[in-house]
Amino acid sequence: MWAGRTLDSLVCVQDELRIRNLTAGDTDGFRACLDVAFHETTTDASLRRWWQLLDLDRTIVVLDGDTIVATSGAFPQRLSVPGGELASAGVTVVTVLPTHRRRGILTRMMARLFEQAAAAGEPLAGLWAAEGGIYGRFGYGVATQVATLELDGGSPPPPRSQGADFTLELLPLDGAGPLLDPLWERVRAQRAGVPARTEQWWSGNVLSDLEDEREGAHETRLVVARDAAGAAQGYALYRARDAEPATTVEVLELIAPDTEAEATLWGYFRQIDLVGRVKATGRPVDDPLKFRFDDFEAAHVADVNDALWLRLLDLPAAVAGRAWAAPLDLVLDVTDRRLPANAGSWRLEASAQGDGRCSPTDRAPDLALDVAALGAAYLGGVSPVRLADAGRIAELTPGALARLDVALHTPRAPWTPEDF
Repeated sequence: MWAGRTLDSLVCVQDELRIRNLTAGDTDGFRACLDVAFHETTTDASLRRWWQLLDLDRTIVVLDGDTIVATSGAFPQRLSVPGGELASAGVTVVTVLPTHRRRGILTRMMARLFEQAAAAGEPLAGLWAAEGGIYGRFGYGVATQVATLELDGGSPPPPRSQGADFTLELLPLDGAGPLLDPLWERVRAQRAGVPARTEQWWSGNVLSDLEDEREGAHETRLVVARDAAGAAQGYALYRARDAEPATTVEVLELIAPDTEAEATLWGYFRQIDLVGRVKATGRPVDDPLKFRFDDFEAAHVADVNDALWLRLLDLPAAVAGRAWAAPLDLVLDVTDRRLPANAGSWRLEASAQGDGRCSPTDRAPDLALDVAALGAAYLGGVSPVRLADAGRIAELTPGALARLDVALHTPRAPWTPEDF
């Protein structure tokens, strides 16, 4: 994958620090930087896997002499947004060694990332934050969350609609990407916040099952739900973990745009022998599983965590790129310290047909907010009213918050089922 690549010209960060593209010769230094920053030990197999997924043109390192002291990168992505999708920079492998904090390195790397995203025509950037306090100052806001659901094993399956007729099939992971990707794409059409997957991402990440990445669990298995005509309508990836008094099944991914296929897959996990608990991570916060039971406590939410942090890089393109749920005409006073082109007063208009646009205006603002709050609300997962209650949005015209809230609404909560 390295053939024909050239380095960016070296740019001075501060005194002896330099920033440049990742190269084939950086393997050991790259791994050492990630392991120190994330408090982990990356095996050779894991490093090879990630090495094949990284985009060399979008991955950079910062060097102090010959030592890598910071890293960052981005995957070119297509992120589902209400009514469609937009190009997005999937920010990844962001590290700064503790010996080199407070030297402006992360600020410089983010500036480079924003420049590259602009050149690639990406109006959005998204990331999963290892530390929540880092990215707000760069204009990222928490736009999606994920839940961990738990239910007992060895009990009757949840009810499903009458007339549903599905068969279940266990399949090998190898080569399953083309079968599963259409289901993933249908879910992307139902929910905002879901990145598209390339063939390489399916084979090298989703369906990769390295033993040293299972954290002590058994191998990953794939079960597919097929309808009466034999067409795949849902799938789940899962693995078993030894536990006392009985095995725990960990559902890594359950994707079923057909609700009856989804119920069938949950029923599968409820009926596996010798299982004491089923634990599903990365679920949407409005997952309907709880309401499939007469006893709402049969499935419970064990945890909710922040998922995708979203950054609006090009405000007009982001507004035009999503569908709006109601007509709208108001003015936003936007603060953006990192990208001044986004800052100022913008007239936000949405038609009854869902088309949106924004343009600079001299009209008095109805709402005042920073770009991080706008990123949090953009996918419809965080209400502007909630952000105003938290002091992140100021309502200058009575009723403006409610109008924006209605226009941003989506039938289902946005969802980001995987990190990167």
